[in-house]
Amino acid sequence: MKRYDKLVLLLLLAVFAVGGYRTIISAMTPYVSFAYAEQAAKSVQVKGYPIEGSIMLLEDEAFSFIMEDLEGGNATIYHKGTIPQNLMEAESVVVVGRFEDGGFVAQNILVKCPSKYQAQQ
Repeated sequence: MKRYDKLVLLLLLAVFAVGGYRTIISAMTPYVSFAYAEQAAKSVQVKGYPIEGSIMLLEDEAFSFIMEDLEGGNATIYHKGTIPQNLMEAESVVVVGRFEDGGFVAQNILVKCPSKYQAQQ
């Protein structure tokens, strides 16, 4: 192998190592409260429960809803995209994003629905 080829290979390995590390760290982000999320300068994950009847359709295929976090704090969630199918029936909801202009702008919304495979009581 030529010296140039070794250098290119080493640079590629470094890029993939850094990318893999960042992916793993972002996937391990813990759930935080809305109070913490308001102070954070980066994207965070907040777990909570949607407030019944709070969904509002907005312009440009966007919608909003109110969510209560695990510590009892409330925030208005804004998301551009389709409304998740079982949002209001969910056991819990995780929103990934950050606070902007007085509301939480979610890039992703993860809905945990009741399992249809749980044993009948």
